[in-house]
Amino acid sequence: MNAKIKIRNLQKKFGSKTVLDNLSLEIFENESLAIIGESGSGKSVLTKCINGLTEYNEGKIIYENSYDVKNLKTEEKRLHISKFGVLFQNSALFDSLNVEKNIFFSCSEKKDFSILRDVGLDKSILSKMPAEISVGVQKRVGLARAIMSKPKILIFDEPTTGLDPVIADQINKLIRGLVIKKKLTTITITHDMKSVYEYADKVAFIKNGKIEWYGQVKQLKNCKNIYMKNFISGKI
Repeated sequence: MNAKIKIRNLQKKFGSKTVLDNLSLEIFENESLAIIGESGSGKSVLTKCINGLTEYNEGKIIYENSYDVKNLKTEEKRLHISKFGVLFQNSALFDSLNVEKNIFFSCSEKKDFSILRDVGLDKSILSKMPAEISVGVQKRVGLARAIMSKPKILIFDEPTTGLDPVIADQINKLIRGLVIKKKLTTITITHDMKSVYEYADKVAFIKNGKIEWYGQVKQLKNCKNIYMKNFISGKI
């Protein structure tokens, strides 16, 4: 399997605080990677470095064996950023725009309403405002917007946060179905181990800015790493 992204000895600092410390990781094409860890461990910062929204101090992020994100000029970086779709933690819908305008906000081509079927939405919802729909439906709208531009990589930022267990399970199964159907490369930041078990292929556990454990989901039940075991059991 080809590596979509190769991260080598990545370091990111905010002032004197080191958030990512000599971190190395590979993300493979058509693979679902879950990045887990305690709050403040550097998960979100890592994804922002990967998609070009945050600059890093040292190391390399190589995209498709083609270029290092650090060396991109302004227009090149804009093109790189466009290769990523993001489902934000709070869906990040525009309150002043209806559902249709939210989904197709950055669409410059003919609108493809078949995307509604992909995320389990009906056309009747298009005229509604974000405040008129539930949090679970907002997640589906945010997901539709994220995949609308057919990105090379999808990033899910805490996709089940704020949802009750039933709706969270629906979103997990929806994401799993999309990952399989569209053969997506995805990166999921989450604390929800149910999400990890539902659709992730690989897991990277970050602690103190480093990869503490990395492996296949099926290896988790036999994991010997004490920090990883404690995280899974909810002891940290």
